[in-house]
Amino acid sequence: MTPEKMAERMTQRMAEELGLNEDQKKAVHELHLESAKKRMEAMQQAKEEREAMREEMKKDREAHQKKLEEILTAEQVEKWKAIQKENRDKMRNKRGARPERGDGS
Repeated sequence: MTPEKMAERMTQRMAEELGLNEDQKKAVHELHLESAKKRMEAMQQAKEEREAMREEMKKDREAHQKKLEEILTAEQVEKWKAIQKENRDKMRNKRGARPERGDGS
């Protein structure tokens, strides 16, 4: 939803529930619009930062793996990869076995 639409909906709701006059509607709309724009900008910035962090972490993991492969023998590398895959599979199975949230339990 756009900041304009969000501001419009909030202003309309407040106008109906609080009986705002036209001057109040205008002022409230401007305030809501300013806040909505700031929130949208902050959310976009946070998204970009998460993506950058994810990419940096991926590069670090790849560099780490490459250095490990330089230290270990080919047999050790294969064994280590198998162990990692097994651990990932165990974690996925654990996550899949959890009860769903919001079921009241």
